[in-house]
Amino acid sequence: MHTDYNPEGISIPAQREAGARKAADLRAMVVDEFIEPGRTATSIDKRPVFQEMMAAIRATPRDALPDFIIVYHFNRIFRNSIDAAITKKELAKYGVRVVSTILDMGETPESAMVESIIHAVDQYQSQASGADIRYKMGQKVKNGGTVGQATLGYLNVREPKPEGGEIRTIAVDPERGPLITQAFELFGTGQHSGQQVLDRLITAGLTTRATRKRSAKPLSLSKLYDILSDRYYLGFVEHEGAEYPGRHTPLVTPELFERVQRVLVLRGGGGTRKRQHDHWAKGLLWCGRCDKRLIVAPGRGNGGTYFYFLCRGRQARGCDLPYLKVQEVLKAVEQHYATVRLSEDFRAKVRAQLDDTLLSELGNIQALKKRLKARLGELDAKEEQYLDLVGEPGWPKAKIQKKLAGLAAERAEIEGQLADTTTKLDTGRQFFLTALELLKDPQAFFMKGGAGIKKALTKVIFAKLYLDARELVTVSEHELTPGISGLVEAEQQRRTEYRRSDTLSGWEDDSWDEEGWKDSRPFRKEGPALDRLTEADLLTWSLGDHGSSRAALVGDTGIEPVTFPV
Repeated sequence: MHTDYNPEGISIPAQREAGARKAADLRAMVVDEFIEPGRTATSIDKRPVFQEMMAAIRATPRDALPDFIIVYHFNRIFRNSIDAAITKKELAKYGVRVVSTILDMGETPESAMVESIIHAVDQYQSQASGADIRYKMGQKVKNGGTVGQATLGYLNVREPKPEGGEIRTIAVDPERGPLITQAFELFGTGQHSGQQVLDRLITAGLTTRATRKRSAKPLSLSKLYDILSDRYYLGFVEHEGAEYPGRHTPLVTPELFERVQRVLVLRGGGGTRKRQHDHWAKGLLWCGRCDKRLIVAPGRGNGGTYFYFLCRGRQARGCDLPYLKVQEVLKAVEQHYATVRLSEDFRAKVRAQLDDTLLSELGNIQALKKRLKARLGELDAKEEQYLDLVGEPGWPKAKIQKKLAGLAAERAEIEGQLADTTTKLDTGRQFFLTALELLKDPQAFFMKGGAGIKKALTKVIFAKLYLDARELVTVSEHELTPGISGLVEAEQQRRTEYRRSDTLSGWEDDSWDEEGWKDSRPFRKEGPALDRLTEADLLTWSLGDHGSSRAALVGDTGIEPVTFPV
């Protein structure tokens, strides 16, 4: 937003211009415009202007409803495929269609399938970008930097670099920093209680920092105890459970910090609690009886110390799920992996349909590239014209430099588009192919892997695993992650369709018994298929024999087959 003389920046005016051109192509009159600048929320629930637009549509009389919502690209309005499906289904009730200025294939079932794939790719790209940002933030921490808002007692500052630019770093807060040090010194004497130390700090003027939403206020006692046990004030930063030397100035010495920790231990820890037990399945396992999380807890018996999973609800005396031994839980998870296999036939059909769809999309991309390259030629010609004026008597230096800078910015944007036109499609295809290969036999992969592989694989496939124990520990239900659920549920729906079809009875054979496909598969809180539009519904439709023409997917005739890298 802050990269141009225009207060709106560069992107928003460019999107507005593209939207106006699209409206003209559709012979549509623009009746309203909604701008949501600088919002990176991954959910539509956190985007107020988007919600304002939806509210306006809901409040509009039927005879005055708009026909289209025009967006520059689908990823400007949807950050994940679930939001896209829910929103587009609601808009369809009002006869409103979301149209992208980049890609508009009409309203056919094939176009719905393509858009669904694009939404999935956009979601993956968003998540991949998030992972990349988290990695870079992790690297900053490992180099001693501080990520995010400064801890109380410090300030976020920007220091100029000698070669130009600036460094975002941390400096001691001259107002609050000395008071934090005083808190450690007072409590470390062992002669003052936490409340007495807090009262003295409040009297001295120590408060939290004011934010846009909250005003400054006195510290709470629990916050004081958090500060007294925080090794950041000793000069360390933490990332994913590991500790690194920080670049910020410590507010306490190692001797003072250790003295404070001894006082905390003698007084029962000051209300703080440290996690001591870990397991690769922590955070993924839930109680199938009361929906509470399962935690790892130690037990002692004749064989010494062992670990088991305990239901949070049982801790609160509200659940009767027994203690579950870790090895029995591991065996139950291993057995449950057999329920998320995909048959070779289904995986082959998805691969073929995906490549056919991308073949059509590549035709549109080639046309886009042709237009972009033509525009680059125009920019080169304009630049030559301006350069010819350089050195002429009375040449307007500042004006020409501004024009050349504008041409350079537009050229960089176009070159970026040229480089990025196929990247998202190829990235999405690789995501689908990897998921298909992973679901070929995830159980075998899981059983061969170590704790790290088991944790990573389970988090990729399952969002939650619900456990129960009657005679044996079993996984009673599960929730799949968004990227995997569409594939697994699509095959389940497709099998159901084929079993009910008299003309395609050949799908009902003994192979399903051998692979366990006839066993019912648990899906938590699953509603009727027609209650909502899902990725699985669209994928099932696209893979079914519904008489749709392949020509609609291929596009113009004469396009040669494309070989994709695997």
